[in-house]
Amino acid sequence: MSDHSSYDNVPKTEQSPPPQLNTSNSNSSNTFNNVTTNAPATIEKELTPGRCNLQNWLGHTFRVVITDGRVLVGYFNCTDKDANVVLSMCAEYLEEGKDARILGNVMIPGKHIVSIAVDMPKDTAFAHKPKTPSAPEAL
Repeated sequence: MSDHSSYDNVPKTEQSPPPQLNTSNSNSSNTFNNVTTNAPATIEKELTPGRCNLQNWLGHTFRVVITDGRVLVGYFNCTDKDANVVLSMCAEYLEEGKDARILGNVMIPGKHIVSIAVDMPKDTAFAHKPKTPSAPEAL
């Protein structure tokens, strides 16, 4: 018996190249999921003012009040089209003035969010305000 395995006689196939991102979209639609995250962007595209604000808030402290009265405070990591929010290093406050319970990473369903506050100066928090349409001219 030889020391060589029976796989030595199997022809090697060429490896296909890794898939490339398609950056040329003729209809300018986004081929990726509509998720905003703090991961570095691989493809720079024109973002809406709301998405620019979301990217501006990434990594900042959020204070989220949910429907049962709890207050969750943590760093904003990401959101999705259903308004679900992910916070890291999150703490839960049941009553004001009481000690917090440390939760870690938390996903808050959008349907349970009552209000959100971001801990940033107001002039930088809304740096990308949507343009309001001008009043229609009288004919």
